[in-house]
Amino acid sequence: MLASNTLIKVSRFVGNAAGLEKTLRLLQSCSQVVAAHSLPVAAAPWLQARSQLALGRRYLRFLKFIDAFALAFEAFSKHSGIVAVLEFGKWSCMGMFLFLESCTILDAMDIYHSNWAAGLFVEAMKFWFYSLTLGMFLALHELWGLSGQGSVMRKGNKGEDEKFGKKAEQDQESRARQRSLKRWNVVKKIVIDGCDLSIPGSITGWLRVSSSNVGMLCIVSTVLAGYDIWDKI
Repeated sequence: MLASNTLIKVSRFVGNAAGLEKTLRLLQSCSQVVAAHSLPVAAAPWLQARSQLALGRRYLRFLKFIDAFALAFEAFSKHSGIVAVLEFGKWSCMGMFLFLESCTILDAMDIYHSNWAAGLFVEAMKFWFYSLTLGMFLALHELWGLSGQGSVMRKGNKGEDEKFGKKAEQDQESRARQRSLKRWNVVKKIVIDGCDLSIPGSITGWLRVSSSNVGMLCIVSTVLAGYDIWDKI
């Protein structure tokens, strides 16, 4: 029964657009790691698999730049101050990355080749790098805000303390658990963005990371991000 439920959940996970993207990403990362540790002849099919899996993922995010720009425009209406600026910058850069990447999809599909596609793809990676960096700054700002939320002790006379002491203690423990969960989610986001930063960083040449290490970092970020999707299904 347990195995049957697991298989059903796997089917639903892969059937979900976000879950399918993470599945393809995991397979792509594994292919990259295997290819990096193989001889050139043996690595060829793994590199081909990585290329096809990457192309499949691009179909799923085609025109996603519209959603990213929409989130950027909503930043100043939903937030204020430094948070609004970081949100706007993060989603604006993400939108530019997705837009420029979409412009090179015909070249990636081997339908129409141009002499500007490779350069444009590198420029797209730069915007992704900016977006991830701003996202990490945003998460660090949120983490700093959470660390400043200390426990607030309730003051009152002895009778009130005895009457409401148990409830106050339960409320305090509940708030502490919520803060701990929020803190873990923020730290996890920083780890995910930090791992993903190796992809555009290695392509642009801004970070010196080997292909094998990029693949392994992608596996870590994919598993962490995919777990949230798995948990919701």
